[in-house]
Amino acid sequence: MNDVAIVGAGPAGSALAIELGRRGLGVTLYERSRGPCFKACGEGLLPHGVAALNDIAGLPDVPRVQGLRFVAGDMSVEADFQEGFGMIVRRDRFDAWLREKAGATPNVDLRMGTPYRPNGERVVVGADGKRSIFHRRLPARPSTPRRIGLSTHVGGMQGLGTRVEVFFHADGELYLAPTGGGEALVSALFYQSAFRRDGITHLLNAIPELRARAAHIEQTTPLLACAPLGLRVARLTMDEGLLLIGDAAGAPDPITGDGMAMAIVSAKPAAAAILSRDFRAYEQPRLQMGRTADRLGRLLLGIPRADGRAARMLLRRRALVPTLLDVAVGRRALNAATMLRAVCNG
Repeated sequence: MNDVAIVGAGPAGSALAIELGRRGLGVTLYERSRGPCFKACGEGLLPHGVAALNDIAGLPDVPRVQGLRFVAGDMSVEADFQEGFGMIVRRDRFDAWLREKAGATPNVDLRMGTPYRPNGERVVVGADGKRSIFHRRLPARPSTPRRIGLSTHVGGMQGLGTRVEVFFHADGELYLAPTGGGEALVSALFYQSAFRRDGITHLLNAIPELRARAAHIEQTTPLLACAPLGLRVARLTMDEGLLLIGDAAGAPDPITGDGMAMAIVSAKPAAAAILSRDFRAYEQPRLQMGRTADRLGRLLLGIPRADGRAARMLLRRRALVPTLLDVAVGRRALNAATMLRAVCNG
């Protein structure tokens, strides 16, 4: 019998398995899929997530980005990371790379193609995403308003640089990021009421800059959808025997770009909590991370307005953009003093 069962070998589950295995705990890491899978995802890892990943498993050979470029109408603002760099990780490749690292870690038994079955483990960790089987015990609810995401990869996209590009439009947001070898991630986010199956093609044609840059693209991976996007979970632990991590522990709207970073950054505190049996030492900081990301998402979206006006107002206050990026990477707190200072400087 092993000490810990981790259900789900995505970034959160694999990172936690590595941490626990290195600290001497026996871990069984269950993954239902039998091999690499595509996943509807923004595939961006912010600098604090990169630093945490490097500490846990090293870094894969993937494109690095220096910051973001925000575009709304004829307005464009660039914001670079003050420390470190971000990475773009195609999920089928990244998840397989990190699982291999986990499987090679002492004390970790990786079981691909194996659904979880209870086996008397001391601790069970739900790392099985937004539709976690453990939400029957630790309930979750979708964030509001409801949002839907689409993602794919293309070749032939012109003008790719070293920044993730975020285009705000009345019908949704579109993201471009280099995934290596001339390929690009293209993802789009929509409110449920504005969703359309041809959403990515629609936005590429509706945004003048992208219409020219995407004239000769070819799709290289399947078009995937994800809904609902955001998820809130009020409790992350139960009786010191069940703990949630990654998207199973709550997911911010992808507009923050913080989902994967939050998952990987959570691995060390989760491992420490499991070793000490003080689950609250993990639960409260992780819940606070989720609340901050959720508030940042609402600010970026200008909720309840979905017409892009809030994005244009943010870009007009140019000092706000690097400030919000600092909030996303954990350099600043999201509070009234931070926002007032940015507004005054803008």
